[in-house]
Amino acid sequence: MEARNRRTIRSATLVGFPDAARAVGLDPAKMLTSVGLDIACMEDLETQISFDAFLKLLAECARVSGCPDFATRAAIQRGMPNLGEVTLLMREAETVEQAINFYTSHLTLHADGTFIQLDKRFQNPLVVIEISARTREESFQCTQFALVGVTMLVRWLLGTDFQPDMIALAFAKPPNMRVFQRFFKCPVQYKQVLSGLVINESILQRTPVTSSPFLRRLAMQQLTPIMKRSVTSFSNKVERQIRKMLDEGSCDAESLAAHFNMDRRTMSRHLSHEKATFSRILQCVRADIASRALAETSSSLAMIADQTGFESLSSFSRWFQSSFGCSASQWRSQQTARESEES
Repeated sequence: MEARNRRTIRSATLVGFPDAARAVGLDPAKMLTSVGLDIACMEDLETQISFDAFLKLLAECARVSGCPDFATRAAIQRGMPNLGEVTLLMREAETVEQAINFYTSHLTLHADGTFIQLDKRFQNPLVVIEISARTREESFQCTQFALVGVTMLVRWLLGTDFQPDMIALAFAKPPNMRVFQRFFKCPVQYKQVLSGLVINESILQRTPVTSSPFLRRLAMQQLTPIMKRSVTSFSNKVERQIRKMLDEGSCDAESLAAHFNMDRRTMSRHLSHEKATFSRILQCVRADIASRALAETSSSLAMIADQTGFESLSSFSRWFQSSFGCSASQWRSQQTARESEES
């Protein structure tokens, strides 16, 4: 039981929950409190919260609201999962299959107790989803949440027209799954041996539209070493604090070390034990923030320079050119042109 209590998930998972709760007549703060969570945990989306409390939250909301597809509603409100560097790595994959494998192999960085794996032993590939929960209802709710998340990730990689060939659920069908059915728009089979989504083999071999090929090798070189660390590692804590410090203004090694009550040399020694460095983690975080802002917002380059902790636009521009092999303006133009081709 003690090991179960240590299971955690990033508070970013709760994004969209307040809106979903209010939409079915629930008080989000009250529901969070009922399972031992505080709505203040959403102020820093990198905060680790209890995974079991999250499972209980979904089940309680479904029970109190009378909406068995509540987790689907919450996942839709959350939108495309924010998986940090995992998302960046998926974007640079050669194929959708490789992107899914990046996601599943690094899932413990974001959600203990969730097992997701691409299984190709069957006639049709199946993304299997297994949730280690205390009750069947908790498992059912979290399975819905994960199914929506995986589907949104593939839609992000390929376009919004993607839909699974079929959804399999190892649960009996509840009386009302209207929102669930409307989201997936495909056959749903209940009382199956496994839960998951069936994806056509041809889909798995398609190339993601989220980036251009020349960026992929660079992204792999920068991100793969960082992705090898565990969620409880010191380097992971350093990364979360760097994100917080950049969001608040700027980040330097001395201030970061002071946050952990150590000097810079001691911090570097701790990081070296995990084959990481401050500059490497900072580079990775900046690449993630910059690429997201350029692709998903209309923010000015000066604003993005500030978000990534650069004192001037010229410094940001030099860094971006060196890191991505093109200017930030060129990168944004390529993304815009690609989106126009898809629409």
